[in-house]
Amino acid sequence: MSIAEFSYNNQIHSSTGQSPFLVNLGRHPNMGQDIGKTTEDSPGTEEFLKTIREIRNEVEEALKKTNVMMKKKWDTKKKSEIEQKNRDLVWVDAAHYSMDQPSKKLSTK
Repeated sequence: MSIAEFSYNNQIHSSTGQSPFLVNLGRHPNMGQDIGKTTEDSPGTEEFLKTIREIRNEVEEALKKTNVMMKKKWDTKKKSEIEQKNRDLVWVDAAHYSMDQPSKKLSTK
């Protein structure tokens, strides 16, 4: 299960355009291919925070766009609602209501 979770979190998601690892950690995970390689220039705290903020802003914008698209799609399929007022008569389907009577024929009319 952990391999499936890792694979899922390492993929770029359509709603954000980023992988969850990049969004949460600010970098992609070490997958064991860079063993033995060391980097001389390690980003400082300020640079790291700047990178995280930029990534979060990009993700936030992508999610806003996705929400707008989803709302448009929902609104096109949504049926208009009928306005009802107090004391309006409505039809109720009683097929799923249980009665205290042993059969419908014996219930009160």
